[in-house]
Amino acid sequence: MIDLTPLLQMDFWFRLDPVALSPFFEKAFFLLFAILIIVSSAVRIAAKQKKDDRYTARMYKMTGQMLAVTGGLGMLWFFFTYEEIYFFGARFWFLVWLIMLLVWIFGLYRYAKITIPELKNQNLAKAQADKYLPRKKKK
Repeated sequence: MIDLTPLLQMDFWFRLDPVALSPFFEKAFFLLFAILIIVSSAVRIAAKQKKDDRYTARMYKMTGQMLAVTGGLGMLWFFFTYEEIYFFGARFWFLVWLIMLLVWIFGLYRYAKITIPELKNQNLAKAQADKYLPRKKKK
């Protein structure tokens, strides 16, 4: 059974000479970060195929970018941890990575639930107003 009590101690997170990762956590972190990078590629491919709704396509692109950046930074942290480089492999970088991921997810959620409906309403109102404006005549 895994003892989780060290996770609550500041010394665990902010020691600059942490103990090497166990083989289980090495594989788990590597798989997590690799999956993030692979999923980012799939999401970006899906974004290119979503041509009917530009807001959804932009949301896919932003999600793919988030996954690629967090996966890449996670792999970089994993490399430093695996090689036992003291400062760059410290555990607090994982906390920084996790906080960055959560803030980015919150931003994406806010964009999807607040900004996209506002933009769609603005475009609908603009289209309603534009139908009464004169246009250039086609020759």
